[in-house]
Amino acid sequence: MRITSTFYNSFRDAMPLNRNLTKNIVLVMILISSLLLIINFLSDRYEERRPLFDAFYECAYPKYAAHRGDYDQFWASFVNSTLACEDLPAYRRLDIRPVSNKDEIKYVALPNKKDHTLTMVTFGVGHDVTAEIEMKQVWRNTNFYGVDPSSDVNKALYEGNLGGKFFEYAISGHSGKQKSYILTKEYRNETIMHIRADTFFGDILRKPIVDLLWMDTEGYEFPVLEMIHKEGPLDDQGIKLCQINVEIHKDIENGITGERKMFHDFVWRLMEDKRYIMIRPFNVFWYHDFIRIVLINVADKECTDLYVR
Repeated sequence: MRITSTFYNSFRDAMPLNRNLTKNIVLVMILISSLLLIINFLSDRYEERRPLFDAFYECAYPKYAAHRGDYDQFWASFVNSTLACEDLPAYRRLDIRPVSNKDEIKYVALPNKKDHTLTMVTFGVGHDVTAEIEMKQVWRNTNFYGVDPSSDVNKALYEGNLGGKFFEYAISGHSGKQKSYILTKEYRNETIMHIRADTFFGDILRKPIVDLLWMDTEGYEFPVLEMIHKEGPLDDQGIKLCQINVEIHKDIENGITGERKMFHDFVWRLMEDKRYIMIRPFNVFWYHDFIRIVLINVADKECTDLYVR
């Protein structure tokens, strides 16, 4: 019997379309499942590296918390509190090496990819590139960029002796004229033009990933360090800082006061960010009281893929 109803004929004609639609839906579901698997895989790799921060946090938090709110005691106890966490098993996933200049030791976590070219920036050359030259011997594939408000001596050292690129700027958290404690023939206070650190990274250097930042800006490290927090100016520009060696000063006559409080607040904000661990602290008492510390980014994938084994 031949069925000639309009409904049946419409249904019969729609069957191939329905089969094609079903096929497309299945393909879309397979694609979505594949994407979810990839996301889970990448998430697992991220979580694999999270123990570095967790180990640091679990060790350091109770020690820091004992002096939270007491800025003087927090400053005075910080180095010993952090040193107590230096030998954590989780840190064995970092290949940390020392390099020395004339009066201090810097620390570098080496990449796990032998063909990687490092981008290294020095804020505050200070008439000394001994550590940078040693770094060049440790890792030959390194591009060096030095920044200092005084080109006397520094430009010749950084470009002539090291083979890097020198920029004559004073770096801080604000652009404009500010008092600086600078080294020419000797240290002196002088009012000079400054540029923001994020302006240097974003508009002048134009490198999305900075492997190493060595910073000795004679008190202006605080406004620069404020930029490294999550959702800060560097995040806004998509710039990742993987490792930072920094000198944190107080009582320098450059118009900056309240350094102990700024340091206290910076450390607690860093703990909340869960981005950097702090290692190799060192107290220096030489004319001024300051702290050297190394920060290593253990959260951003661009950094952990290179430095966490």
